[in-house]
Amino acid sequence: MPPTMLLGLLVMVAGGVLDVVIHLGPAAHEAHHGFMAEHLAHLIGIAGMSLVLLGVVLHGARRQRRPRAANHGGLDSNAHR
Repeated sequence: MPPTMLLGLLVMVAGGVLDVVIHLGPAAHEAHHGFMAEHLAHLIGIAGMSLVLLGVVLHGARRQRRPRAANHGGLDSNAHR
């Protein structure tokens, strides 16, 4: 797994844990009135999703630029017969 995707997954998990703590914590009712912490947890989750998406795009771009094995004409020696 590419490092950017792994970092994104870790950030998403951190955002999810923070969101659960905010919603189930002792001040859960008060958290809805002071919504800054709630929005912060959601933004951390969105940042994690963005990092995962960036990792997928970068991994795909690297695979496209990778040179393919040169085939020197003729039949493929590994072809199914």
